[in-house]
Amino acid sequence: MVSDRHPGTDDTWVPDSCRLPAAEQPVRLAEFDRFFADVVRRLDRPSAQLLRLHLVGTAEAERSARDLSARESACCSFFTFDVTRSGPDALTLDVRVPASHVGVLDALAERARPAGVPGSWLRSGQLASAAGVNPQTLRYYERRGLLAAPRRSPGGHRLYPVEAVTRLRIIKTAQRLGFTLGEVADLLHAGQRQRRPSNGGLPAQAAVKLAEVEQRLADLTAVRDSLRAAISAGCDDLVECAGSSCCPLPFEQA
Repeated sequence: MVSDRHPGTDDTWVPDSCRLPAAEQPVRLAEFDRFFADVVRRLDRPSAQLLRLHLVGTAEAERSARDLSARESACCSFFTFDVTRSGPDALTLDVRVPASHVGVLDALAERARPAGVPGSWLRSGQLASAAGVNPQTLRYYERRGLLAAPRRSPGGHRLYPVEAVTRLRIIKTAQRLGFTLGEVADLLHAGQRQRRPSNGGLPAQAAVKLAEVEQRLADLTAVRDSLRAAISAGCDDLVECAGSSCCPLPFEQA
């Protein structure tokens, strides 16, 4: 029943060989999620067609692994599960699929990965959703050098490290502060260098940006004051106002 469906993506493919009734699929997914959260310590991907889950070694974990594996094999016959005791307090669960179902194994691996552990990966839709951008923005940022090119899963899916969420939030915050994408790239690159140049880094660029913002505020304040004065003076025709010495509009500065 396990598919490569992911929240935040358009991937909704479910293998035709799945015989579990559609109404029961969410229940099975919830069982897998509880199993992953309770007993999975880490995982390895020795090959595209093999996923190895390292489990806690309790008798209850072994019973759960064997029961869930047997029921999943019954509805998705392409899966092969092998539960092995690898130590007094450790188990491994090997999950194998044929080459035609590597995408399903990709989905299972990402679903099983313990949350927050180093090396976690997100697919394009998941990253875009978490950072509040659209998937096309990811490609654009890659072209601009703001985001590293993703790795590829054994099934060919684009995968980004979870740290990319923070990087995207930094980019969005810098843009809200008025930095252009080129300036954001400079800031990110400066932050990655151990020795920053004397004229680079956030303090220097922030000072420059602050001066630009203050100048724009001064310009906008002057525009606001002129508009208020024009309204108060009853100006109703630019041609007439241009010939009037008492018009408050700044024609002499044009």
